[in-house]
Amino acid sequence: MENSEKGTPTEFGLKILQKLYPKIAPRAAQIQPHQTLLEENLSQQEIDDIVKKIPNGKAPGYDGIDNIIVKVIFNSFPFLLLDFFNKCLELKCFPDPLKIGLVILFHKTGKEEQNIKSYRPISLLPTLGKLLEKLLLQRFNFQLKTKHSNIHCITELEKGSHLTTHSCMSHLS
Repeated sequence: MENSEKGTPTEFGLKILQKLYPKIAPRAAQIQPHQTLLEENLSQQEIDDIVKKIPNGKAPGYDGIDNIIVKVIFNSFPFLLLDFFNKCLELKCFPDPLKIGLVILFHKTGKEEQNIKSYRPISLLPTLGKLLEKLLLQRFNFQLKTKHSNIHCITELEKGSHLTTHSCMSHLS
């Protein structure tokens, strides 16, 4: 950067993007930094709303902590989950152990056992990771609904589709 043109690091980064991705980079220039949803602590009510909605009887992830255990922990020590999730927000970190899935293969009825297409994989994720994801999505959806009520990607996020922030941002620009 020492021998580069004058400007801020953001402007320099945008110039690099424009060189590398000339058809995409101009859109990046339209996105302005702003206060994020992650800067405000979660409230006890936000966590309470999510925990009340999680169903019993779902299989736990590799950690063995199922929804019933999370509800007992929350009812006995409500600030434990609040402090944990707020620390994740403060550090802007989604802990790696909460992203590890246990993959289970289910054999499809009537299919031959030697064929790989005869199995349906499911991934069992840690409950705390699913809760953190729901809290973040709840915040993100609220932001989209209040600031941009005509955004089409809100419904897709609520359905749990795999839209990325980039695709949602393209709707915002």
